Amino acid sequence: MNQFGMMVGLDKEDAFEGWFCKIDDQENGVMLSIIWGYSTHRKTKHAFIQFQDSLKHDTAYISYPIEEVKWKTNPFVLQIGENELSQTGMRLDFEMDGISVRGNFQFSSFSPIKQSILKPNIMGFLTYFPNECNHSIISMNHKVTGELQIGNQSWKIQNAVGYIEKDWGTGFPKEYVWAQANDWKESSVVFSYATVPILGKFARGFFLVLHHDGKEYRFSSIEGSKLTDFHISKDSFRATIKKRGIRLTLRAKQSNPIALASPEQGEMKSKIKESLDGTLEITLEIKNQNIITLYSERASIDVHFKS
Repeated sequence: MNQFGMMVGLDKEDAFEGWFCKIDDQENGVMLSIIWGYSTHRKTKHAFIQFQDSLKHDTAYISYPIEEVKWKTNPFVLQIGENELSQTGMRLDFEMDGISVRGNFQFSSFSPIKQSILKPNIMGFLTYFPNECNHSIISMNHKVTGELQIGNQSWKIQNAVGYIEKDWGTGFPKEYVWAQANDWKESSVVFSYATVPILGKFARGFFLVLHHDGKEYRFSSIEGSKLTDFHISKDSFRATIKKRGIRLTLRAKQSNPIALASPEQGEMKSKIKESLDGTLEITLEIKNQNIITLYSERASIDVHFKS
């Protein structure tokens, strides 16, 4: 199941679909996140680009008529206005607060997570059920080259790293945390813990994927892993996960979080706070022996949890 392509379409009412693309260029000291999306809410139907950068720690939400969402399949190419996203690259061409943003980026081959019929992506067999929010990891890590211009500033991008995931459904979870980083040479990680509706009730579940030195470590509540410890504050959280002799500890703290638009019943009317360059610490032990230790100051982190 190729979940990079269109999963909802424009005919289903009160739904949304969004692609989260991150570019981390350590050489130039620039990080970007670009959310490509559309809402089919019956009263506010539209497409959008939501842009965030680490230069001013600010965001812009650029709205487009829904008619400006176009796509091709085999291979998938998404176009919103003059902006274009595909598996081989991305083109940006829009204005935010009167400042022009232009970018042309080329992607290397994606690094997806392991998949099978029962595990078409990180949600496993739940992918085949109707969910409030479906989540898919498209690429844990890929190389990005190209050019970027914001107003009078321009950058030549040669050795940046990229990450892509996406969501679709009717709205984001009631409460959740999320963290992602891939600025290490041989490692990349993504984690989320959320409260979601199941059969008329609410339940909490999590997933974590760690790619390290060519190996995938995968944990999730639907595959038998246990979240044995979880503590949260206004802008940080820590979690401990266990699975058959493996213990993983994660600590995340936001830095310069800003409010981003998020979906509720298909309408982009809610707000979440996301940090583009927070801190993330990870340790992985096997049979009480420390195998992996990672630290990042370039982690994207969401904290939207009541307790």
